[in-house]
Formats: sequence, C-alpha cells, structure tokens
Amino acid sequence: GDLHDRAEKLHRPNFFPGVDEGNVSPAICLLFLPHGVRILAMYFYGWKTIFYIMPASYLFLALSNYTSSGLDPLAPIVSIVACYLGYTGSAFVLRPEEKQLSIRKWKFFIIVGVTSSLANGLSLSLLQHGDNQITSALGYLIGDVSGLLACLFLLMYGFRFARLIGSDKLN
Repeated sequence: GDLHDRAEKLHRPNFFPGVDEGNVSPAICLLFLPHGVRILAMYFYGWKTIFYIMPASYLFLALSNYTSSGLDPLAPIVSIVACYLGYTGSAFVLRPEEKQLSIRKWKFFIIVGVTSSLANGLSLSLLQHGDNQITSALGYLIGDVSGLLACLFLLMYGFRFARLIGSDKLN
C-alpha cells in the first residue's frame, strides 16, 4: 500500500519540482497528434473545421472517460473553439497569403500551432483544473506542440516516401 507508493515515487522523475504530481491530470497527453490534424484542418477548411472535428473530439472524450480520466463534457467544444480563435488571431497577424512576409508554410504552421495550443491550454486549464492551472496549461502546450511537430514530421517523410515510390528509384 503506502510503502509501495513511496517506493514507486522514488523511481519516477518529477519534471515539475514543487508541484504535487497528484494534482496533474492524467488526461494531459505529452504527444497529442490530433493537434496537428486540427491545425491542418483549420488551414484548409477554416471555421468549418469546428463542425468537422467535433464528432472525433467527442469520440475521444468518450474513450478517455471510459478509462476514467474525468474530462468535462464541454472540453471538446472549448478546445476546438479556443484552438480556432488562437489560429485565427495568429493567422490574421501573419497573413500567409501576402508576399511581403514570405513566411514559409512550416513556420506558419508551427507559429499558429503554438498560439492555438496556448489558447487551448489556458481554456482547458480554466475548465478542468481550477487549482493547478499553470502546470496543466504547460502540459497541454507541451503535448499539443510535440504532437504538431510529430504530425508535420510524419507527413513530410510520408510524402517524401510516396514520391520515392512514385519515381522508379526503388527498382
């Protein structure tokens, strides 16, 4: 019981010194690939993304709550709307269509992804974690940004591999 819990705590690293890890939600994922999908969908579909991604978000909520994570039923709505507002705000500032800024697309995706993640993390922290908002917002930020980077990385190398297969270099 208690002795086993203390021994287990000795072997787990604490990445947030001074923060009781019992207050950090297990629902915070450190590699959240759907954030990359959200950002790409917002780029291609704009505000309609909110409705396109909502069913998958509620499926994720149902699966997460099945494992007793205790996510709030409003979390998918809050998350998608917050991400959209963060995306729209940074896309308005960067204006990727205008030539004078000439920001490369991957840089644009990373900047709007971080901004969306900040909005998402802050809004979900307010909704879910009243007592530990800074730590949970940081957790959401880490998970969303690492998921976005992994998604972009997988797509980049996936398309390169598809191009390699399409050319006859493998024969």
